[in-house]
Amino acid sequence: MKFLETLKSLPPSRQLALAAATLGVILAMVFLVQGVMSEPKSLLYSKLEPATAGEIIEELDQRGVEYELRGDSIFIAQSKRDQVRFALARQGLPQQSVQGYELLDDVNGFSVTSEMYNAAYWRAKEGELTRTILAIDGVSSARVHIGANLGSGFTRSQSPQTASVTLSTTHDLSPSQAEAIQYMVALAVAGLAPEDVAVIDPVKGLIAGPNVSKASQPSMAAASQATVIEDKIMRLIEARVGAGNARVSVNVDVTRQRQTISERTVDPDSRIVRSRTTNDTSESSAGGSGALSAASNLPQGTAGGGGNSNTMRNSTESINYEFNERRTETELLPGEIERVSVAVLLNEEALALEGEGPEAIAAAEQIVADFEQLILSGAGLNSERGDTLTVELMPFQQAAVPEMATAPSMVETLVQNYFWSGLQALLLGLVVIVLALGVVRPLLSQKKDERPALEGGASGAKTGDLLADESPDPFAFLSDYTRERPDETVALLQSWLNEDRKAAVNE
Repeated sequence: MKFLETLKSLPPSRQLALAAATLGVILAMVFLVQGVMSEPKSLLYSKLEPATAGEIIEELDQRGVEYELRGDSIFIAQSKRDQVRFALARQGLPQQSVQGYELLDDVNGFSVTSEMYNAAYWRAKEGELTRTILAIDGVSSARVHIGANLGSGFTRSQSPQTASVTLSTTHDLSPSQAEAIQYMVALAVAGLAPEDVAVIDPVKGLIAGPNVSKASQPSMAAASQATVIEDKIMRLIEARVGAGNARVSVNVDVTRQRQTISERTVDPDSRIVRSRTTNDTSESSAGGSGALSAASNLPQGTAGGGGNSNTMRNSTESINYEFNERRTETELLPGEIERVSVAVLLNEEALALEGEGPEAIAAAEQIVADFEQLILSGAGLNSERGDTLTVELMPFQQAAVPEMATAPSMVETLVQNYFWSGLQALLLGLVVIVLALGVVRPLLSQKKDERPALEGGASGAKTGDLLADESPDPFAFLSDYTRERPDETVALLQSWLNEDRKAAVNE
């Protein structure tokens, strides 16, 4: 009651100021409570195209879901995130920007020419292949181009089919992944060979394609082989020393040159006769005496006279032989392993070696020998090729890092989720305190006002004394004054009643 009477005693200007200050405090408190009690936001979708993001925002507005835009990301309440995602997925949102065979749904056979239909078909094929490639882990963006052969059916010879895949990745693709993309595209296009599909990374260049093979990329082949060997060795060692107590380094040297070797081998013991040729030659000579006459030109036996003649025969034989021969042509491609170097560092403390005498040294040497034999057999090292292996026992300086990260504590979770909201609440609380102490309190403290003296002789003097000794609480002051001066109080009341009677009679 005293508070209401104090408010009534204030002038209207102060009452308005007090009402405005009270309203400001209430609004600040409401905003403070909302900020503290508001649920933290969680990411719904990010990196969406403007058209797709607009469709999702429209759907959220229709469902009455509060959202917040931060750049190209959409945030909603954490408790509603999974439910909203499933609801949007049921309606086909967000729609994929890459279109596939749905392009053929709008094709009208009566108004589309064969060229237009072929173009739409190959666009749909490229879209379907792009969708499949985007599903590969590590591929952030992709685009497929198919060199469709649109030659006439009457052409005898047609150029081979070709295709290219341009993609961006978050990490390096392995040769097997690039080969898988080649085969996937080749199997989707009739007449396309896998080696005619080029896989291109705008940053790393040509990954796979024509005239490119796994062996022609020695750096990638060496890194892949080193990783395989390192994994084998690590699995064998950690089974004995435990996780985090071993370090393995593998270096693989590969050839970087291409060589072609041709070899011809002839077996001399495999001689056989292929052909035999014989040539006969005869020579004859005649001799006589006497003068040359007409009789000498007559046939023998009819002419007179006599003479001698000699005949000689020569025979030659040529034989052709055939031998068995073997022709070998060897092509050495880059990527062949020349040398493997393996270094293994083991944590000495994990092996629990005790003592420092000769027995401990012999035990350590025996452990090293056992590990060397195990690694040589497990990693497939070849000492004749020049492979080297080094195993050392040393204490690790740093503690082993656990593979699984520990869950954050309750304090860390509270700080992460409610730090900014708590800071906001603190600032708003300070604002409320400043408004309460700096505005409301001065308005409620009533100042002493000078009041005019009451009319009348003795009563006026007595009332002046009353006002001079006025206490902050007028009701308490009147009670004390009545109790201490009852006669004067009765006289004062009697004078007031007389004035009221005169006023009533006059009326």
